[in-house]
Amino acid sequence: MSILTHDAICREMTSPDRLDDPLVITPLLDAGQIGQSSVDVRLGHQFIVLQRAAVTHIDATQREQLQRSLHRSQHQTRVSLHEQFIIHPGQLALGATIEYLSVPTHLAATVEGRSSWGRLGLIIATACNVDPGFKGCITLELVNSGEAPLVLYPGVRIAQLVFHLTDGTAKYDKGKYDCPIGPQFSRIDHDKEIMFWGGASCPSPPVS
Repeated sequence: MSILTHDAICREMTSPDRLDDPLVITPLLDAGQIGQSSVDVRLGHQFIVLQRAAVTHIDATQREQLQRSLHRSQHQTRVSLHEQFIIHPGQLALGATIEYLSVPTHLAATVEGRSSWGRLGLIIATACNVDPGFKGCITLELVNSGEAPLVLYPGVRIAQLVFHLTDGTAKYDKGKYDCPIGPQFSRIDHDKEIMFWGGASCPSPPVS
C-alpha cells in the first residue's frame, strides 16, 4: 500500500486519465494545503458538543433509548467566521472538515492530527479510515488532553489526510455515514451485531 506524495496527489486531482473518477477536495483555500505526503484540512463551522451530566449512561445496545440519550447528551452549534470555539480539558467535541471529499475507488485515506495542535494537547481521536468511494465532509473527534482550554476557529488547519493506493478497487456504498456535510451523531446502533452482544434478540451471532 503506497502513500501518495505531493505530485501524485495533484495528478489524481487534475490528470485527464482520472476524469471519470478523480480525487476531489473542495474547497482548497490554499495550494499550500497539499504537503509532501499529505493534505491539510480545515475546521468547519459546525460542532456537536457533549454535555457530561445530561444522562446517566449510554448503552449502544438499547436502540430506542440510545437515540434519546444521544440527543439529550449532545447538542449542535454553529460558530461563525472569526468566532471562538473553546474546548476545555478532558472535553470531547465533534467537528467536521470544511472540505468535501470525493475519494476515487482506487484510493483510501487516513485522517491524522497535526503535530502543532498535538503539542498544545489537542488530539484528533478519530483514527479514521476514509474508504474508497467515500463522499462527504469528515467528522473529527476533538479531545483536549491538555491542562488549559484551547480556542479553535473555523478555517484553521486542524488535521491532515494521508492517501494510499489500494490493492484493487472498492466502493463505500450506502454506509452509515453517507455524504455528510457536517459532524454526525454516532450511529453505533447500525452495527449489525450490536444487539447480539447486549443480550437482545438477534437473528444470528456475528460472522467473522
